[in-house]
Amino acid sequence: DDDDDNDNDNTIVNTKNKDKHKEKYHLYFPGDIFEYDEGKAWVESQLRHPKTGKLLAILGWSLIQREQDNAWIVDWIDWQDFRDEFRPGIGREEWDRICG
Repeated sequence: DDDDDNDNDNTIVNTKNKDKHKEKYHLYFPGDIFEYDEGKAWVESQLRHPKTGKLLAILGWSLIQREQDNAWIVDWIDWQDFRDEFRPGIGREEWDRICG
């Protein structure tokens, strides 16, 4: 739906209403990259409000190592959005209890 400001494309990058609802955030990487298996790794990043430090979203990046040159590439991304207008998120009710 073109009028839905809460769609997936608009959630983090704000592809619509750029001037009306421009979200400002700081990007943090709270920990090191965790290599959990041969050629597989995980890294967490957080989007936080630049003035208050309030957690806006957590993004988890699953990485795989490409065999031909050993470069790390993104396999998939998972995120939980903690902004009120996007809570609790489909299937994410438990995140409120443990992370929110």
